[in-house]
Amino acid sequence: MPKREIEGDWVMGWPDRKRASLMAGKDAEGRVINGRAPVLELEGLITPTHAYYIVNQLEVPEPVHPDDWRLAISGAIERPIEIGLEELRKLPGRSVRAVTECAGNDAGFFDYLTKGGKKPSRRNQQDMQKRAEMRVKGEVPSESEVSSESTTTCAVSGGEFTGVPLALVLEAAGVRPEAVAVRAEGFDRGRPDPAVQFRSVGTTDYQYVDPGVIHYDKGLPLAKALHPDTLLAWAMNGEYLTHIHGGPVRLVVPGWSGNWWVKWLHKLELSAQMPACYHQTHYFVLGKSADDAHKQPITAMGVRCIITDPVDEDSPLEPGERIVRGLAWSGEGAIQRVEVSVDGGSTWRDAHIEAPRERWLWVRWSFPWHAQPGSHRIMARATDEQGRVQPQVPWNFQRKLCDWIVPADVVVAGE
Repeated sequence: MPKREIEGDWVMGWPDRKRASLMAGKDAEGRVINGRAPVLELEGLITPTHAYYIVNQLEVPEPVHPDDWRLAISGAIERPIEIGLEELRKLPGRSVRAVTECAGNDAGFFDYLTKGGKKPSRRNQQDMQKRAEMRVKGEVPSESEVSSESTTTCAVSGGEFTGVPLALVLEAAGVRPEAVAVRAEGFDRGRPDPAVQFRSVGTTDYQYVDPGVIHYDKGLPLAKALHPDTLLAWAMNGEYLTHIHGGPVRLVVPGWSGNWWVKWLHKLELSAQMPACYHQTHYFVLGKSADDAHKQPITAMGVRCIITDPVDEDSPLEPGERIVRGLAWSGEGAIQRVEVSVDGGSTWRDAHIEAPRERWLWVRWSFPWHAQPGSHRIMARATDEQGRVQPQVPWNFQRKLCDWIVPADVVVAGE
């Protein structure tokens, strides 16, 4: 008997294919509070909203009704203002397609590529439900749990965001000459989870700074705040923002890692100096060690290129003609070139990059390969329009912004 092709009221037409879904963790009330995108199962460039990755640094707040939402703008401006959603939507809008990526995405590959050991997997994820339950209970993982985890993968997605340029709103408020930064604050509150930072550094033997209960905030440099693609967004993938993705309004900062994309936005404050926000002075920083006196806030993503087919877990492969596929993106411009090696990096050849090649969104690429019996190490690297060649980001103690070349180690069966 043929399989039914009906899902709800829709004729799906793909009866043998599972719909890609979020690898999620839920709170005690059954609400999704975290999740990883099924990157290897997706087609096209836009990640469906129901499959978009979710990361929250503090407690997920209760929803605010869009009619009740207000954004207060104050500080180094001529006219302090407060604006509602309908007023915001009357301004000239803009849509931007961009990759959102957690700064800690693929962090475990830093250690794998320098020390060996367990290789992280984009197919077999950590138990997100266990992580969610530990977070709700305030539990901290043991040293053995932290050291044995492969850390985060698949905390990356591509989406279309619609809103209004932040610059237009700031222009209406009148930016004073002394302003250098915009502090963006969400209405989420909580104490930063120590488990998140222990996982970031790979050990519980780490003296993290505990600020107590805080709002999530970021101090955006004025130049980035005024970029026309930096948005106050109320829509994602053609629909109003869902609560878990930051509705009613969130900040969209294309090219910069996801910790800058402040969700549940309710306050903007311009200042004459960079504010000492917790999540850019103590966490989400680049440094050689926790004691590094020259730590810098994480900003733009590096140059990224990943292989989505084949992956290690596909072995053994059938010999013969096949296509190696993947995704590439960058924090500082459109991807201009992708190169592939099927001999462990000894030789490299250009892959085909599919259109479109947008500044902030990833591209799909493909490379024909005649797979012969034996073990093979397939590698891919990207170059962006600024001429940056992968990799760009050195190892750092919080293991952020990993853009190193991660091989696919596969075995082709004998004929």
